[in-house]
Amino acid sequence: MSTIEDISDFVQKQRQNIKSDCAELITPQEKVYSVFDTETQAKLGLSACTE
Repeated sequence: MSTIEDISDFVQKQRQNIKSDCAELITPQEKVYSVFDTETQAKLGLSACTE
């Protein structure tokens, strides 16, 4: 079962962090998702993975 979480307070605090020096700003960590299967790359229009 899914739930909906009210993150309004969190967003308000993050907005204040943007107005300051962003030192306390919480952002998600981004990672590249490598697709190694050539058929999947072609279907998604991705370039070949070089890693």
